[in-house]
Amino acid sequence: MSHYPIVLISGWAMPAGAMESLAQALDADHRRVSIVQLPGLVRESEACKRSHDWESLLTYLDHQLFEKPTVLVGWSLGGMLATLYASRYPNNVAAVVNLGANACFVQNDGWEPAMDPVLFTRFYHGMSRSREKTLQQFTRLCSSGSLQSKALTKALQTLMSDADLDHQAEDNTLLSLLDILGKSDMRSAFADIRCPVTHLFGKEDALVPVGAANAIGQDFPAHRVQVLDGGHCFFMDDPEPVVSEVRRLSSGKGRVAT
Repeated sequence: MSHYPIVLISGWAMPAGAMESLAQALDADHRRVSIVQLPGLVRESEACKRSHDWESLLTYLDHQLFEKPTVLVGWSLGGMLATLYASRYPNNVAAVVNLGANACFVQNDGWEPAMDPVLFTRFYHGMSRSREKTLQQFTRLCSSGSLQSKALTKALQTLMSDADLDHQAEDNTLLSLLDILGKSDMRSAFADIRCPVTHLFGKEDALVPVGAANAIGQDFPAHRVQVLDGGHCFFMDDPEPVVSEVRRLSSGKGRVAT
């Protein structure tokens, strides 16, 4: 039986290696799996070194999808990008699995279960003033809620130290992606998407309130929503629930009428 290829999309400031264990688990039964790392952690050419917006990210993702249709598995900002891409290019996407990806990352009048705007602003300014310290704080937030939070924090910080971050003082890519994240609103894309969509959330996520799961389930009843143990990196603690869902969808199950 043939399966759709699977493409994992990493989150903001997170190297592809953060999703490697999930990729290996999915590849165990010989499915075609690849990882897309968002811009900002590798040195870009001078021509590419610029602020990004959703359109440039969509183009960036499209250029890295070598087989279509595919199952997109997006983490956080990567999930928002996967959702937008699927709504914009329905023929290219067989299904979407979002990992800790909110409809709006920051609270607004129409979406309460999200990050406090004051906290986000502090984080944004911290990134502008002290990149290294702020990224260390970010790894701790990602690891919060895990039963192995200290080990997970260390693992993420090691991955970041191995990434090409020295150029970030001159390159504003991560800051521009953070700006996109702060202004994100995927509710229209959620409503437009026609392929099967599953949203998986960590019960103890310090970046995406678990209340987002209930809100998405209520506002988008055609979407599948599940809350799992763990924090923002719940799939690193226990990849099996994610693997099970991705396998189901990559086999063509869960299709909806278009």
